[in-house]
Formats: sequence, C-alpha cells, structure tokens
Amino acid sequence: MKVTLIEPKSPGRHVYSNVVMPRLGLPILGTLLQKAGHEVRLILGSGKDIPVAEINDADLICISTTTSTAVEAYRLGDFARSRGKPVIMGGSHVSFMAGEALEHCDYVCRGEADLTFMPLIGCLERGEPPLGIPGVSYRLEGEIIHNDAASWVDFKNIPFPDLSLFSGVKMTTYPVMTSRGCPHNCTFCSVTPMFGRKYRYRETESLLEELKQYRGKQVFFVDDNFAANPGHTKKLLREMIKRDLKPSWWCTQVRTDTARDDELLQLMSESNCRMVFVGMESINPETLKSYNKKQDVADIKHCVRRFHKSGIMVHGMFVFGSDEDNLETIEQTLDFALENSIDTVQFLILTPLPGTTTFKDLEESGRLLTRDWNLYDAHHAVFEPRQMTAEELQRATFDAFEKFYSVSNMFKNLFTTGIRSVAFRALGLWMVRRWKKENRWYYPFLRRLADPLPQHDRQTSRSRTIERFRLRRANYLCSEEVIQIEVSREKGRYVFNLKGFLNNISLKEVFKTLTDQAPRFYQSVTVNISEAFFASEETVVSFVKKLNRLAGKARDIQVKISPGNLNLIKVLSKNNMSIPGFSIVE
Repeated sequence: MKVTLIEPKSPGRHVYSNVVMPRLGLPILGTLLQKAGHEVRLILGSGKDIPVAEINDADLICISTTTSTAVEAYRLGDFARSRGKPVIMGGSHVSFMAGEALEHCDYVCRGEADLTFMPLIGCLERGEPPLGIPGVSYRLEGEIIHNDAASWVDFKNIPFPDLSLFSGVKMTTYPVMTSRGCPHNCTFCSVTPMFGRKYRYRETESLLEELKQYRGKQVFFVDDNFAANPGHTKKLLREMIKRDLKPSWWCTQVRTDTARDDELLQLMSESNCRMVFVGMESINPETLKSYNKKQDVADIKHCVRRFHKSGIMVHGMFVFGSDEDNLETIEQTLDFALENSIDTVQFLILTPLPGTTTFKDLEESGRLLTRDWNLYDAHHAVFEPRQMTAEELQRATFDAFEKFYSVSNMFKNLFTTGIRSVAFRALGLWMVRRWKKENRWYYPFLRRLADPLPQHDRQTSRSRTIERFRLRRANYLCSEEVIQIEVSREKGRYVFNLKGFLNNISLKEVFKTLTDQAPRFYQSVTVNISEAFFASEETVVSFVKKLNRLAGKARDIQVKISPGNLNLIKVLSKNNMSIPGFSIVE
C-alpha cells in the first residue's frame, strides 16, 4: 500500500515554532511500514503544506494529533475521507477523545500504537474489521467499538525511527527518545495517562547505534524526564563520550532533583549538554501541592545554581492559573526568575488537556470556557480561574513574558552562560511581541466567552438587516449578470450566501464584503457558493487562494457547494494546489 502519514503543525506561534523537529510516534510507525514493504510518505505540516495529490495518490492516510493540532487533524481527515481514503488517527488527544475523533476518521489507535498498528494494517489489507486488536476504536454497523487497551510497549520489539522518511524536511534539531512513562502523575499532565507510571528504557546499544547518525549535530532527548534513572543515563553518557558519539549540542527535559547528582552533571557537561528544560511549575507551595509536584522552591534555586556551575543553561517552565494562584503569584514568579538568573522561561497558562485530572475537574465544575482545541496550546486561557478572570490571567502571563524578555534584561546572563543566553532572550522578545500582535483579538473573544451577549440570528455585527450588494459586469457583454451577497448570522456562524456569477471583478467585491462584514476577532464563517457560478478555472484558483488567506484569521471556514460546482475540488487537483484551509461541505 501507499501510506501517507501526517504530523500536523501546531496552530499559532509558540516556543518551538522556530525549531523543525517532529514527534517520534509516526516516524516509528513509518519505519515499521517500510520494513513490511509498504511505500511510505511522512509529512510534517498543515494542509497548506500538503498538495492535494498527496492525498489522491495514497491508499491510506494516517494522522497524529495532540490537543492543539486536533482541529487541523480533523480537517485533514475530513478532506481525505471526502476523496474516498480510509483514515487512521492516533496520538494523545484522540486516545482520550476517540468517539469525537471517529467523526473525522475510520479508526483510532489509542495509547501506544507501536505493536498494534501493523495488525490493524493487516486487517485493512484483508478487508476485515479489527476485532480484538488492542487499543483500536472503530465503527461497526453504526456502533462505536472500543477494543481493550493495549499493553505498554517493550522497546526491544520496535526499531528506532528513520527520519529520512520525511519528505522535504530540513531538521535543525534531531529528536531521540531513551524512555517512556513517568511515575509522578502531575494533575495537569497527560504523559502518565498516555504512557503509564512505570519507566521503560531503551537498551544503551540501540541508542548508541541511533546516535551515530547525529554525531556533530544538535539533538533533543525528548524524554519527559531524561534522568529518571540516573544509572541508565550515566551509562549512556559515558559510552557517548568513550565512543565519541557526542552531538555538537544537546538538550533535554529533567526535574530539579537531577542537579543533586554531581557525577551526572559532570557527564552531561562533558557530553555537550548545553541546555535543560526544567519543569519548575510554580513558586507557590500550595500550587505545587495542587499539581502533585513533589518539589519545593529551594529545589528550584539549587537546580539553577548547579546547572549554571556546570556551564548548562536552564529553561524554566512555569504554569499559571491554579486555584491557589492570583495576579500577585505571577508577579512574584517573574521576580523569582530574574533574581535567580534563569536563562529563558516559558510562562504557560494551565491548560486542561483531555485525559488529565485537571480537565475532568474543570469540566465537572462547569469552568471550561471553550472546547475549541486550537486554543489548548498553553498560551490561551480556556477556563475560568478561581482568583482572577480569564482575561486577567491572559494579560498578566504575557505581560510577565514581555518583561522577562525585555531589552533591559537581555544581557543579564551574558557572563553566566554566555552569548547563547542573549540570543535566546532576543528571540524570546521577538516571539512574545509577535504573539501579542497576532492574538490581540483574543481579549475581546475572552470577554465574550466569559460574559456572552445574547446573539440574534439573521443579523450582522454592523446591521440588523440582511445586506445585499449587486455588481454589474460592465466589462462583459452579459451586463445584466450580477453577484448578490447576503450576510447573516445563523447559529453562531457568520454566513455569506453568494448568488450569481463570479469573475475576477465580482470576486474582488465579494472579498471586500467578507472583510468588511466579518468581525475583527475569531469567528466561524460559512461561505455558501451553491448558487454561484465561476467564470473560469482561473477564477476558482483565485477564490481558493483568497479564502485561504482569510482562513488564517478565522476560527474556521466552511464552504458549502452544490453538485454544480464540484469542479472546485477538481481544480485543486489539476493545479497541484495544497489542501485548502477551509472545509468543503455539500
């Protein structure tokens, strides 16, 4: 079979936006498929990066998801299914929302799919339902079936991933996984429900074999806690040094207790570790208790000092918004980060990911403001905090971000961890300013979520009556042909009904109206072209390109078509265009 595996990009800007580095779930599955003789394509990107031909030419589409990429994954799944392609989804989000995902795909692989994916592929090749295959959810005769959960994977039975399967991706940093699982079970984290509380490790020889291809390159050890088993980690680092398999620069995630092991710190430094990502979470003792984070503020201070003494930069990750947090907590955390010379920070907003205790508690208490998964990226407030409003949490978090990365603070760690800390802080300042500019719409959106005004159907934000626009085609012989645009609001969506003839002149008027009439903040939009007719193929291409640009500013866009204008999809394929940034419905 020809199998295309897609890792959607996260929407919006975040700390990893400038790092080209895939997650490892799909590359492992792609490697298994290739070893079994299948033709494999791995794609890292959103619909706009994927030619329609990639979908048309494949026999099977597989899509991985996190919560913040779920909307894009669902849109890709819908498009692939509309082209008659079977779709499998996997990843952390759909593992806990399998019923939801099955609205957009045919099969869901829940949890770790390394050992259950290929049996599912075998069922598809034989045309059989995946009865009894662990971890698979699917529909059978209209009923959703959830097979029993899969067992945790033994690493001895899976290969390390072949990242060369990615087409056209130039990676800046290469991901390597040495373990899975975490025993600590923090309330906001989905790692434990997804991968279990027991640590499982790859064999050292297998890791060293994988690292041969990355000698002299940048590596990110993607474990949730790279030093969870110090003995295992030390053995790996010693062999990396002994066999000269050191990356030019590597980083990883650790807990604060890693800094208490002097031998481990020395080995990390000698093997070219230059940065650690530390889950500090909070300086509020009560918040640390509520997160089930077994550390205290003294551990954080000691951690920063020890890593700096070893010449390793520290990226501190804090989470704001617990029931014990208030605005003062955020200010105090900013001061703490600066006073303790943390090199770079992530001030994250508590995000209730499906599968976590936090999601369950906030959902049951009715405090979730939205289930728009695009916003579940730890940079948008999506619930109502207890000691402040969601808007206050949002503003205070990004004000703290901007103060930390200000020009006045940019050079403070120059003589502690060198010029790299300056470069990272400069990048941080640029990213924060860009994020704030691109997300200005979110503050009025939050106010509407927290205190929604009554909405009336059949009216726009500017007028209480349906507006009609007519454009005469002065440059054409058929001068009586017109385009009529009706703007209305129906069931929370802005609806634009287009009736008549679309050419380059009328198209300009259409998009001027769309831009003028649609509100300036995040909205759902439907463009109904079931009674519109395109003058030419060129007009269809222009329509798609203009709508794609608009899609970047909307919550979601649907285009409603009729059998008469199905040529929209044909034109996409003929012109080798990418998957549109909008949904197509009949």
